[in-house]
Amino acid sequence: MNTRLTQGFQRALTVLPAIAVLAAATATSAGAATTAAASFDFSAEAGAHPVADRSGHWAAPDAEVRVWEHDNVVTLDGETDNGFDYIRVELSGPGGAPLQPGVYRDARNPEHHPDSPGIAVVSNGFGCGVDYGEFTVDVIERDADNRLVALEASFEQRCGSPTGPAFRGQLHYHG
Repeated sequence: MNTRLTQGFQRALTVLPAIAVLAAATATSAGAATTAAASFDFSAEAGAHPVADRSGHWAAPDAEVRVWEHDNVVTLDGETDNGFDYIRVELSGPGGAPLQPGVYRDARNPEHHPDSPGIAVVSNGFGCGVDYGEFTVDVIERDADNRLVALEASFEQRCGSPTGPAFRGQLHYHG
């Protein structure tokens, strides 16, 4: 066998494991940097459309909870039972302004009331076009690139009437 070929093969066998270890270490540290913790606690009175008479605490590993902000709308998507149970909550400031810490009263469905604070809830494909509610943002933090990195908020939503049955929840996110 050619000596030069044998030496090249031996070097490759020495270098490949080192590359694999370096790649694994890089992937682990990158994954740790992007790991986010999110949870969603909620309860709905009987008849509180679209969630109706349910309550829960959704967090990993039993549920998937994602929180993000796009066009000044903070969205929580939560799902459990392999996606067969799903709730989305959207919160926005009045007139599309970015959310800041504070209490947002007289929140309405932003599709029909764009100048009011916005609240919209969808559960398992059902929503409410006539949302009423209020929410409180206790903590909201964004990084230097204006990406959401922390949120602590609570809300109350009613469908069809400001005195209808209530759906209440708390959102917790630390990215």
